[in-house]
Amino acid sequence: MTSLLPPNATSGERALETAMRSGIDLSAVGDLWNPATCPADVLPFLAWGLAISHWDAGWTESQKRTAVAGAIPFHQIKGTRAAAEEVLARFHPLLDIVEWWEANPRREPFTFEVRAPAGPEGIDASFLTTETAEAIIRDVAAAKNARSHFDFVFALEAQATLWIAGGALPGTMHRADYVAEIDESRDWSIVLLTEDGEPILTPDGTEFLETE
Repeated sequence: MTSLLPPNATSGERALETAMRSGIDLSAVGDLWNPATCPADVLPFLAWGLAISHWDAGWTESQKRTAVAGAIPFHQIKGTRAAAEEVLARFHPLLDIVEWWEANPRREPFTFEVRAPAGPEGIDASFLTTETAEAIIRDVAAAKNARSHFDFVFALEAQATLWIAGGALPGTMHRADYVAEIDESRDWSIVLLTEDGEPILTPDGTEFLETE
């Protein structure tokens, strides 16, 4: 059949022409990119198209639609502390981040610690299985910036269970009798930060610049 398209038509344009000649209803194409109207069996493909880093086939349809709907807003903050904190909030509200410059004693630059506090007011030990720890490490590694490395620490009374996670590598587990504490000797909310969330040092490199 003769085509009305010019010789330099793209493959996409030719595919549309073929679909229209075949009588395929193209009005539903817009619905496929809408997480609220996309057919349930097509949601995994929409998630792939939006580069969602973690997808669980066992999620309910509502959870899948929520994950797809939040993909673009999440990509807008990906690589920041806020993105890592959003990931942690999905697992447990008490999971927290301690940046290298907030820790006491201070950690190596461009590292941070994901902390799961234990105790009567902390996270129950039964929550943090090896599978859960691996999932947290995987999702935080996907959300953080490429430069930073982190440790995942679950404090257990005098000891701590430490999952080491470097880059996007899976963590390994071993016992440790040390866990960094937050340095509360200053107000960290007034420390000037770069766009990457790192503190700005004074010219002599001995102190952090503050807004006040």
